[in-house]
Amino acid sequence: MLRLVVDDAGEVWPDLFQKAPGRGSYLCMESACLEQLTDKRLGALRRNFEVKLPQCDRLMQRLIEALEQQLRRLFSQHRAVVVLGRDAVMHQMWKSGPLLVLLASDGGDALLRQVTDAVAKRADSGSETLLMQRFSSLFLADVVGREKVSVAAVDISAVSAKLYPFCVWYERLADRAH
Repeated sequence: MLRLVVDDAGEVWPDLFQKAPGRGSYLCMESACLEQLTDKRLGALRRNFEVKLPQCDRLMQRLIEALEQQLRRLFSQHRAVVVLGRDAVMHQMWKSGPLLVLLASDGGDALLRQVTDAVAKRADSGSETLLMQRFSSLFLADVVGREKVSVAAVDISAVSAKLYPFCVWYERLADRAH
């Protein structure tokens, strides 16, 4: 669930940290809920707030921007634990620990096949792998501070536990946008 707040001008804003002042409302971030999000559904906020409609598209853009900013912040804070590049990520997949893999949607068919095959083999051996595929190589490069990145991986730990929900939400919003 994501908290939404309404400012004095009637604009709806995402509150990722649930710390913005005032009363808020909650948005389900499951794929099915996001698919049904429309200005008509945002109209329910009018019971408690002065909301100007239409603004569903602006809210979706604000959500994406807020998630991108949060992902940049988290990646920059934990840059030392991010494994970058095909060879390094494939080597990391040989380990049995749980892994979060970020694969650029524009990384190429060969890389996509190689990574998805490795993820399937890890699953067969009982190793947990969370594969995220909605990021562009430019976005991945931006968040990790490199020139170009097509694949990255992070051990699932307390660090990536903070990162994972934002990645999932970002993927769901990308699905809705396409």
